[in-house]
Amino acid sequence: MNRKLKYTLMSFLFPFVNTMYAQQNQGADSVFFHHCFFPRNSIMIGLAVPYATGISTVGINARSYYNINRRICFGPEFAYFKSGDLVLLDVNMVIHYIFETRWVGIYPVAGLNFSRKHEIEQQSGFGLVWGAGIHRNLGKLTLFAEYSSVEGELDERIYTSGLLYNLR
Repeated sequence: MNRKLKYTLMSFLFPFVNTMYAQQNQGADSVFFHHCFFPRNSIMIGLAVPYATGISTVGINARSYYNINRRICFGPEFAYFKSGDLVLLDVNMVIHYIFETRWVGIYPVAGLNFSRKHEIEQQSGFGLVWGAGIHRNLGKLTLFAEYSSVEGELDERIYTSGLLYNLR
């Protein structure tokens, strides 16, 4: 693995690994499941199916979030796309703020991005990621759908839907 990519991935993963040591007992809100909020200091992991419009292909996405409180979460997201000889790796570190509606939670997506694209030659670059999403909690499972746009050296528009599981 390229040394630069290795250090970049490690820098994105460090905040997540650090949250593994978060407090275990958070009182009444740790057992509370709301249709769009999450328990304070909880950790979620998820899998999703993203579609990248620029390269017109479906990929796989893994993500993990740490919920600071009921409305704010952050964490890394990894997406992998392959279409013929083209391979795209997309790594994001994002933050969400959840707005409550009667049926779903709505959230903006904002963060940093690192993308690596390999077809005939390899390109990589940093950028910003922004977008919006909706989700609905069903106990410890959460269904979500979101749109994100990467703005930087390797621009891309991605539609994603998937499941999150709350580990607490």
